[in-house]
This record gives sequence, C-alpha cells and structure tokens, in this order.
Amino acid sequence: MSLFAEPLVTTFLRSFLVLLFAGAAISKLRHAEEFFGVVRNFRLIPERLARPVAWLLPWLELATAAGLVVPAAAPFAAGTASALLLVFGVAIAVNVARGRTAIDCGCFRNGMKQPLSWLLVARNAALAAAAAGLAVALPIARPAEPIELAIGSAAAGLAMLLYFSASLLGGLQNGSRSRSPLYSKG
Repeated sequence: MSLFAEPLVTTFLRSFLVLLFAGAAISKLRHAEEFFGVVRNFRLIPERLARPVAWLLPWLELATAAGLVVPAAAPFAAGTASALLLVFGVAIAVNVARGRTAIDCGCFRNGMKQPLSWLLVARNAALAAAAAGLAVALPIARPAEPIELAIGSAAAGLAMLLYFSASLLGGLQNGSRSRSPLYSKG
C-alpha cells in the first residue's frame, strides 16, 4: 500500500484540496469582475470566451471542492482537481515564457496581486501530482478512523493557513518592490 493510500494522508490531501478550491472559488465569485479581468489578461482564449470562462471556473472549483467531501465522488473530484491545476500551471507557464510575469495569477482575489513565476508553475505541478496520487489512492485506501480524520483535517487547516500566509507575504514583498526606488524602472 502506498503512502498516498494511508487514511491520514488521504484525509490531509482531501481536506487541503477542499480548502484550496473552495477558498479560491468563493474569492473569485465575490470579486467576479476583477477575476474576469485576470482571465482576459492571460490572453490564452478568444476575447468572447473570457467572460463565460471567468463565470464557469469558480463554479467548477466549487464543485470540485464539494466532490472531494463526498466519498463516492472524491476520486473523480481529485482527478478533476489535478486536471485543473495542470491547466492553471500551463496557463502560467505560457505567460512566464512570453515574459508576461507582471500579471496577476488570479489564484485568490485577496486584493494582493501575485505575479506569475516559474515557482507558481512548480507549485501547481506539485499540487497536481498530489491530487493525481489521491485520485489513484482513494479507491484502495481503508476508511479513516475518527482520530485520523481529526488529525488529517487539522493538519490540512494548518497547512492552508501557512500556504495562504506565504502567498500574502509574497504579495507584500512584490508590492514593496514595485514601490521601492531600488526596483523602479524609471
């Protein structure tokens, strides 16, 4: 049995992905017009499709989060999460390769822009791999005991807090660089 099939690990990964996708979806839904601008700014789809994609994407993320909560749907939702993370990673990679790193990734609409980078591509690849591993492991994993559920969920909550804090700190750092005379372009 692989490490991914351990109930503590599956609980952690499911809980983390639920928090990640639900948080991102809710944030995008609350700031729909701003997110529409982010989708347009990626310049990867025809202009006429930007609004429908910006409307659909948060609902797909929310459905993915909900699917991860339902045991029968969780393997499929984990596969969907992996696919979404890969698509996001490719979209970021295309723009980084184009030299368009100053645009916002659109990950969370928290008022702080997070510029594109190869680090974000790597982050998405790692999260996609974890979600894919979860999709494969869930059908063979034994059910989690109550203590494993509690520990895995608490660990995921803490990991999400650290993940979100790192994103905010990255946004602060990038914001201070853009305002600092040392980093000015003129």
